[in-house]
Amino acid sequence: MMSVEKTGKTIDDAITDALIEIGATTEQVDIEVLDKGSKGFLGLGAKYARVRVTLKELSDTQDKLQSALEKDVLVEIEETIKEDLKENDEVNINVNVNIDTAIQISLEFLKSVLKEMDIEPNFETKIEKDRVYINISGDKMGMVIGKRGDTLDALQYLTNIVVNKGHNDYVKVMLDTENYRSRREETLRKVAYKFAKKATQTKRPVILEPMNPYDRRIIHAALQESHQVKTHSEGKEPFRRVVITPLNINKSYK
Repeated sequence: MMSVEKTGKTIDDAITDALIEIGATTEQVDIEVLDKGSKGFLGLGAKYARVRVTLKELSDTQDKLQSALEKDVLVEIEETIKEDLKENDEVNINVNVNIDTAIQISLEFLKSVLKEMDIEPNFETKIEKDRVYINISGDKMGMVIGKRGDTLDALQYLTNIVVNKGHNDYVKVMLDTENYRSRREETLRKVAYKFAKKATQTKRPVILEPMNPYDRRIIHAALQESHQVKTHSEGKEPFRRVVITPLNINKSYK
């Protein structure tokens, strides 16, 4: 079973960290609050919240993936996914998956999926801190990325399920292509600075578009040292948004 436990100042902070770690959205996981935490008295005796976040099985989340992958692509690769999962069902639940095996399974799975998308990929792999990083290159990489990285995120999610299904440990696999992840992070930082400036000038909060947990965390991190604005998230997935609020907010604003 693929799960992580995280702590945070609030339950929401702990859940966000867990979603980023496991590479999923709230629709793709089961969430168990292990400890609600407490603020303590005058800051003394404060206790962090603790949660356990577990990936759901593929069968429980395919409807959610419909919005992440283009419909025609999902239809084309659905049978391939089922076949790969059927093979992994035969793996002994007590067997640990090692890094080399994780890489092999990942590449075989990705090759089969991308072939169904009429893409002939090249792969570069590296291992850092017990994580497998796979960079995909070739033609039609825009199709692999999808709108705002939705297809790339969905492929990463599916790859992690295939790699880890039937094992009692967890190997995290991260996918990227054409340095999309770093370019996306740079873009989001620029967005953060732009709208922080707008919030400061107008003295009104600025509400950004809905983002996944990882993208929201980039916005929060970019502005956490600001002396002019503060940030928080509001709403429910998948429509949760970052709100940038100026410290010198117009008192007439409601």
